[in-house]
Amino acid sequence: MYIDSSIKEYLQKLSTDEPIPGGGGTSALVAALGIGLMLMVARISIKKQTGEKKENLNKVIETLERMHQNASDVIDLDPKVYQEVISSYSEAKKIQDPAKTHGKIEAALKNSFRLQADLAMLIVMAKEFLSSIDSCAKGSIRNDLVVASGLLGGAFEGALATAHINAVYMKDEKERAHCEEAITKLKERHSKAKFD
Repeated sequence: MYIDSSIKEYLQKLSTDEPIPGGGGTSALVAALGIGLMLMVARISIKKQTGEKKENLNKVIETLERMHQNASDVIDLDPKVYQEVISSYSEAKKIQDPAKTHGKIEAALKNSFRLQADLAMLIVMAKEFLSSIDSCAKGSIRNDLVVASGLLGGAFEGALATAHINAVYMKDEKERAHCEEAITKLKERHSKAKFD
């Protein structure tokens, strides 16, 4: 869907009055860009490494490749999950049984929350690798890690905001409290993943 479109097409679609693509998928795109820059720096830096340093950096690259793919998948997955939320509200207007209505909406909100909370966790984990790559990066290429860190920071804030807005609309107080607790833990872990 969007992952196969051109950058120009994506930006044009994003700037229309349509709600899709929106913040969730765009946060995933920004995360993928940040991780992509990290991979570039790591691949350039590994050429000058030997022994254990090279082995460790190679493991980081393998992990980041999976993270990059996962973030890229969310670019197209988020609009589908968002559409499920919208559809659940539309269906609720047609259904007479409040219990069924409530269940469908809550399930869609929970699914959307989980997708973005998982994306936020992936971003935090990627940020935690910045120092490992930085220890091997020499010269001006380190600037790309600074850019990657900034992109990941913005992507994290976007994913967290999108996760939070789904929790806000949950009627199940226990589930909402669980989601808020998860958000707090994500913020705490993110604050420790500093890169200067």
